[in-house]
Amino acid sequence: MKQKLALILALCMLLGALAGCSSTEVRSFSEDAASDETDPFAPALDAYAPDTVVMTINGTEVHWNEYAYWLCNAADSLTTYVGDVEDWSAVYDEDTGETYADLLDQMVLENLTEYHVWESKAAEYEIAFDEEGETFVDDTVAQAIQSVAGEDGTEADLETYLKGYYVDLEVFRYQSRIQYLYNELFNKLFGEDGEKLSDADLAAYIADNGYMTAKHILWSTAGDDGEALSDEAKAEKLQQAQDAVRQLRAVEDPAEREALFDTLMTEYSEDPGLASYPNGYCFSSGQMVEEFETACAALEDYAVSDPVESTHGYHVILRLPTTADDVVQYDSDGKAYTLRYVAALDAFDTLSGAWVEEAEVVREPEFETMDYNAVFTPKQSFWQKLFGTK
Repeated sequence: MKQKLALILALCMLLGALAGCSSTEVRSFSEDAASDETDPFAPALDAYAPDTVVMTINGTEVHWNEYAYWLCNAADSLTTYVGDVEDWSAVYDEDTGETYADLLDQMVLENLTEYHVWESKAAEYEIAFDEEGETFVDDTVAQAIQSVAGEDGTEADLETYLKGYYVDLEVFRYQSRIQYLYNELFNKLFGEDGEKLSDADLAAYIADNGYMTAKHILWSTAGDDGEALSDEAKAEKLQQAQDAVRQLRAVEDPAEREALFDTLMTEYSEDPGLASYPNGYCFSSGQMVEEFETACAALEDYAVSDPVESTHGYHVILRLPTTADDVVQYDSDGKAYTLRYVAALDAFDTLSGAWVEEAEVVREPEFETMDYNAVFTPKQSFWQKLFGTK
């Protein structure tokens, strides 16, 4: 089953380096990463029993182990930007009077609500967590164990790894379950590849985001060492670019012009992305260097630009019609994501946002207000309390 691009699950965060999502990794793992002695947020994991119900979201229960996962990561992320927080009840925004605790609440609730909305909406759309779903979760866990500890790894090994990310195996399984339900919900509403998205919605997405499609031939003006070429060498490359433009404009038939462009592109282009995108680039506003984007926007379909100079060198651009099947990007496994698929993801994201806004969140009385100073304080053992030791 294809993993959805828009779903930035904690699954990716937990297995970041192993699954190719290292940019989302919370922090590096060590055997005692989440111990009370080395981590300021780990005590929150034991503040309440894991199965304690904190709230319901659209009728689905949120337990403390799940809440604590998002809480610890929110606190970890926040202190990365603002530094250590001595008092979570202190005001961080003088204009609004909001405290650090308020900010944590917002961050945690935003993540929790999205997950539980997908769960409740899957039920509403009669999407069952069936045998295929169980297999998906079991396979995800098995893959995680192998990634963490190899062929002979165990669930205990995975548990130890997950602890470094403030999470237990139960929460990991739950998030894997939501991954499955998310996929099935997306498929039902938009199709596995976005084929249920209407042409009108696709056209609006293309227009709103300024998508264009083009091929280009790049004559680099820097050597392999990154140093700028001599003026003489640059002049020679510019001449080649100008000759290519004359040849291409002499061909009036669009198909023949594109065929010639492909031939010249293979012969001359020094674009490092050519191997990955031989059929051209489908890009939105702001993704390309300004000179390239401006020149491309000025072209009609199948028109050829004059040589365009950018920091990369000289470009000769062939503007192409933008279609639903144009590849926008590839994932780490080399799977292609088309423009229609990416547009469908955006539509689903918008729909999910509306669901989140409408979600019914009911906190248990004990958790209507949270004392995070206490939550992040390690509990004393029985003997510490009895003898007053630290």
